[in-house]
Amino acid sequence: MTIHVSLPEELEHMVHAQVDSGFYKSASEVIREALRDFFSARSAFGPEQIHWLRAEMGARLEAVQDGSAALTDVDTVFDRLEAGLS
Repeated sequence: MTIHVSLPEELEHMVHAQVDSGFYKSASEVIREALRDFFSARSAFGPEQIHWLRAEMGARLEAVQDGSAALTDVDTVFDRLEAGLS
Protein backbone atom coordinates (compact mmCIF):
# COMPACT_ATOMS: atom_id res chain seq x y z
CA MET A 1 0.00 0.00 0.00
CA THR A 2 1.25 3.47 -0.81
CA ILE A 3 0.15 6.61 0.99
CA HIS A 4 1.45 10.04 0.12
CA VAL A 5 1.70 12.48 3.03
CA SER A 6 2.64 16.15 3.15
CA LEU A 7 4.76 17.19 6.11
CA PRO A 8 5.49 20.66 7.43
CA GLU A 9 9.01 21.75 6.60
CA GLU A 10 10.19 21.31 10.20
CA LEU A 11 9.06 17.66 10.31
CA GLU A 12 10.55 17.02 6.90
CA HIS A 13 13.91 18.30 8.15
CA MET A 14 13.64 16.08 11.21
CA VAL A 15 12.93 13.01 9.07
CA HIS A 16 15.86 13.78 6.76
CA ALA A 17 18.13 14.34 9.76
CA GLN A 18 17.34 10.82 10.97
CA VAL A 19 18.17 9.37 7.55
CA ASP A 20 21.35 11.47 7.35
CA SER A 21 22.40 10.13 10.77
CA GLY A 22 22.66 6.69 9.20
CA PHE A 23 20.28 5.13 11.70
CA TYR A 24 17.59 4.76 9.01
CA LYS A 25 18.01 3.91 5.36
CA SER A 26 15.04 5.95 4.14
CA ALA A 27 12.39 8.47 5.11
CA SER A 28 9.84 5.65 4.89
CA GLU A 29 11.64 3.75 7.66
CA VAL A 30 11.53 6.83 9.90
CA ILE A 31 7.81 7.34 9.29
CA ARG A 32 7.01 3.64 9.77
CA GLU A 33 8.75 3.56 13.13
CA ALA A 34 7.12 6.82 14.22
CA LEU A 35 3.69 5.42 13.33
CA ARG A 36 4.40 2.14 15.14
CA ASP A 37 5.36 4.11 18.25
CA PHE A 38 2.27 6.29 17.90
CA PHE A 39 -0.15 3.38 17.61
CA SER A 40 1.63 1.40 20.31
CA ALA A 41 1.27 4.30 22.76
CA ARG A 42 -2.40 4.74 21.86
CA SER A 43 -3.14 1.06 22.36
CA ALA A 44 -1.81 1.26 25.92
CA PHE A 45 -5.09 2.94 26.83
CA GLY A 46 -8.35 1.18 26.09
CA PRO A 47 -11.75 2.87 25.92
CA GLU A 48 -12.34 2.28 29.64
CA GLN A 49 -9.09 3.96 30.66
CA ILE A 50 -9.74 6.91 28.34
CA HIS A 51 -13.27 7.31 29.72
CA TRP A 52 -11.92 7.21 33.29
CA LEU A 53 -9.18 9.75 32.50
CA ARG A 54 -11.65 12.16 30.90
CA ALA A 55 -14.05 11.86 33.86
CA GLU A 56 -11.25 12.25 36.41
CA MET A 57 -9.66 15.21 34.64
CA GLY A 58 -13.06 16.87 34.17
CA ALA A 59 -13.84 16.56 37.87
CA ARG A 60 -10.43 17.92 38.87
CA LEU A 61 -10.67 20.82 36.42
CA GLU A 62 -14.09 21.74 37.84
CA ALA A 63 -12.65 21.66 41.37
CA VAL A 64 -9.85 24.04 40.36
CA GLN A 65 -12.29 26.33 38.57
CA ASP A 66 -14.71 26.50 41.53
CA GLY A 67 -11.87 27.07 43.99
CA SER A 68 -12.26 23.86 45.98
CA ALA A 69 -8.85 22.65 44.76
CA ALA A 70 -5.63 24.30 43.63
CA LEU A 71 -3.04 23.40 41.05
CA THR A 72 0.39 22.34 42.27
CA ASP A 73 3.47 23.20 40.27
CA VAL A 74 5.69 20.37 39.12
CA ASP A 75 8.64 21.37 41.33
CA THR A 76 6.46 21.04 44.43
CA VAL A 77 5.23 17.64 43.28
CA PHE A 78 8.78 16.38 42.77
CA ASP A 79 9.90 17.83 46.11
CA ARG A 80 7.10 15.93 47.85
CA LEU A 81 7.98 12.72 46.00
CA GLU A 82 11.65 13.04 46.88
CA ALA A 83 10.81 13.74 50.52
CA GLY A 84 8.67 10.61 50.63
CA LEU A 85 11.47 8.50 49.20
CA SER A 86 14.06 9.73 51.69
